[in-house]
Amino acid sequence: MKHVAIVNNYKIFQADYKAELFQLLKEHHVEKPSKKLKETAINNLVDACLLMEESNKCDIKIDESSVHFQFQEIQSHYESHEDFIKDMAKSHISVDKLLENIGNGFRIKEYIKSRFLDSVDIKPEKIQEYYESHKEQLQYPERARICHILISNRDPHAFSKLEEVSKKLYEDEDFCDIANDYSECPSAKKRGDLGFITRGDLVEELENVIFSMKKDQIAGPIPTDFGFHFVKLIEKEKKRIPSYDEIKDSLKKQLEKIAGELELLHYIRELRNKANIEIFYNEL
Repeated sequence: MKHVAIVNNYKIFQADYKAELFQLLKEHHVEKPSKKLKETAINNLVDACLLMEESNKCDIKIDESSVHFQFQEIQSHYESHEDFIKDMAKSHISVDKLLENIGNGFRIKEYIKSRFLDSVDIKPEKIQEYYESHKEQLQYPERARICHILISNRDPHAFSKLEEVSKKLYEDEDFCDIANDYSECPSAKKRGDLGFITRGDLVEELENVIFSMKKDQIAGPIPTDFGFHFVKLIEKEKKRIPSYDEIKDSLKKQLEKIAGELELLHYIRELRNKANIEIFYNEL
């Protein structure tokens, strides 16, 4: 079997490379790989080899049931077992190899977690310092909680439904009850409640209306490419800077994650500098 790289004494086979490249093609929604994507695929595998080598020096145990659960999770994304097998063949990987890769992935993740992520402890004074110097970036955006009714423009009875909804709203019937009975948006299951939205969550035509409304105000019908919308503003929050006490715990986790990931990148660079790596680019 052809190999495309050697990392210390470990060979990366063409099947492994094609499987990694196939996943990247799916993630990037492209059919043909660019030179950059090919380099990303082989570099991902080289880094994984180096980390796998280091993790083997530690006593890391993985739960086999988790491996099989993820395997079943992958299978569940396919309409049939035949589709799954076809995709496996396209990606040049066997079921046994997939199970092995999943297990190795768990082992590497556990190694990264224990070696880099769990070991970082950002002190309160550093968190406070970061908060004070990044208040503007930490600002919560303006947001609005709305109830929503959608009448799809694909519905042959759209205009009669529009008339019925408009009549019921004019007669001051409960907006959420109407959403439950008439809306074709998935939020109908929650009586139209879309929860909080920020700018960029919905189409511009809707957002321009929503963020100009007052509490308990109802607007509609508002035409968009999806159909006709009615909205009720439940509450609106202005953009604001959260207090330090409000955000310190999540900020600590965020900063520790960043610090751990940076340390990991430095460590991989060190491993690469020490390793004997040979990549056969003509085989990619």
